[in-house]
Amino acid sequence: MMNGMEAAPAAMLAWRTRTTSSRLAALGRRAVALATRHRAFQFLVLGGLLFALAPRPISSRDIALDSRSLAALQAAQVQRLGRAALDDDEAHEVQARTIQDEILYREALRLGLDRDDNVVRQRLIQKVLFLAEDLAGVPATPSEAELRSFFDATRGQWTRPARVRFVHVYAGPTGRDRLAELRDLAIAATSRTPGQPPDLGDAFPLPRAGTASHDQLAEEFGPGFADAVFGLAPGGWSAPIASRHGWHLVEVVERFEAGPASFDEVRGQLPLTYLVARKKQATAAFLRQAATRYRITIDGHPLAAPPIADRLAPPRGESVD
Repeated sequence: MMNGMEAAPAAMLAWRTRTTSSRLAALGRRAVALATRHRAFQFLVLGGLLFALAPRPISSRDIALDSRSLAALQAAQVQRLGRAALDDDEAHEVQARTIQDEILYREALRLGLDRDDNVVRQRLIQKVLFLAEDLAGVPATPSEAELRSFFDATRGQWTRPARVRFVHVYAGPTGRDRLAELRDLAIAATSRTPGQPPDLGDAFPLPRAGTASHDQLAEEFGPGFADAVFGLAPGGWSAPIASRHGWHLVEVVERFEAGPASFDEVRGQLPLTYLVARKKQATAAFLRQAATRYRITIDGHPLAAPPIADRLAPPRGESVD
């Protein structure tokens, strides 16, 4: 049995314990209320939890391989060698080479050999350009809807070049004089069947009639031939004209002036042009955002906004020189 003197301190201790518990409970309720009201506090708590739960980074001294990666490397070597499978020595060589490469790579980093190396620098730039495209979702193959939308937005740059519809008679590399003799026969044949190539001259590997632009004619027959044909008025046979194939008589049947092109007329050019534009947009957006993290100066004078030039990543798989 405790006497009165002993009971008093015990009662005081019990009262203090109850008071402390009540205060802690109140502080807990206030902390919960603070967490529910302030998003920054929530992020702080969440960040602390993630930091506590996150796995520790692997030491740079650890080289961890897995059988799946080694199998993939061995399969690639099988394909390069054109074999059905690797023998034991070849499989061991793939494993040894993989480990050696990792050791050499880490030693290069440890020794600072990646610094002041333009090839390494350009390779890293290349990888970030690829990343910018991937983050922007630049498609490898644009859809029909994307191409039509791009065409509508850039309609002013798509024009149909001037073209001519023509027929011709061919007489080989040495047939100039013979064509001069065939010209009257060509005129007579045209009067009977206008717009049709007459059955005269030598066989020719390309069509005897067609519609083409100046550039197309220059590509197939040569620039001089294209200039001469585009200088002809419709409705009459020319004197002999030389091409890279030989000599020709040519009649321009109809001329089509340049003008706005339709979607179908430029459909083949659109995918590449669209992808180039999307890649430039993606890189420019990435650079504008990234530039905000740096203070850029020229001769000590800061640039308010760095200039953004058109920039494209090289084709994937292309090596850095």
